[in-house]
Amino acid sequence: MEPLAAGPAEASERHPRATRGAATVPATSSHLTAGHVLGDRRIRGLLFDYGLTLVTFERPDAALLASFGTIVQRLREAGVAPVPEAETLLREVHDHIEVAVARHERAGHLEEIDLVGEERIAYARCGLHLPDQLLDEVVDLVQQAWWEGIRVPPGAVEVLGELRRSGVRIGLCSNAPYRSRSLHAQLEHLGLLDCFDSVTFSSEVGRRKPAPEIFNAALDSLGVDAASCAMVGDRRREDVAGARAVGMATIRTREHHDDPGPGDADLVIDRLGDLVAVIRRQHEDGRRGSVGTDTESGHRR
Repeated sequence: MEPLAAGPAEASERHPRATRGAATVPATSSHLTAGHVLGDRRIRGLLFDYGLTLVTFERPDAALLASFGTIVQRLREAGVAPVPEAETLLREVHDHIEVAVARHERAGHLEEIDLVGEERIAYARCGLHLPDQLLDEVVDLVQQAWWEGIRVPPGAVEVLGELRRSGVRIGLCSNAPYRSRSLHAQLEHLGLLDCFDSVTFSSEVGRRKPAPEIFNAALDSLGVDAASCAMVGDRRREDVAGARAVGMATIRTREHHDDPGPGDADLVIDRLGDLVAVIRRQHEDGRRGSVGTDTESGHRR
């Protein structure tokens, strides 16, 4: 999802390589209909991963250091003493939490990490025992600093809008252990919040992709059945295998990160913008009857 400290938490580098085992639809493709690869279903909803699917990110070092300068001042004003310098807190609190989150992700745990507990531990190691309200305040300052490192690629908002205008419901389904209010505030700051009919983060559900619970929660929130919904993401384990296990169609985008291999998605696209043509063709195939029976319901498990 995805960054560390309220960026997308599934962090990895893009490795552009050929994709095997899945159909790839270039932007100029006209001979391949979406029905051939998405099966006999009418796609009524799309769930999107966040990090490296809809946004990219980089660590905003200057903004993070500035945020900890503000935190030092705030803690001293609150009578907390002695307070280390900003550079020390950045290293001993923020970077300690980054390591804990990355370790949790690498281990493949399906339960979400207790980030509040990790934050308490990190501050306590610095001799700082913060009351709940003050802890929430300083954590929000760090989360807001991460806004400076998130980038919405050109055209992403327009693609989501075009998909919604085509009658498809749009949802977000992301691994992100950070506070829900901070994540929703981040989406609003980036101009993305109004692009979605529903938003589901692992921090709200307590389970991480590929666990079925987060997909089922996202489907319930979106109001679309699994058989009528496709997951769009960049990772085979979290996005493809997890969504497929609950009965969803799967679309993998390799625009910002390529993750080819066995068990790949039903469809692989080069750019997010390719989705508009894919869904348009899929709906046209359905109207002509070439896709098959419109599916109003399907299984979740």
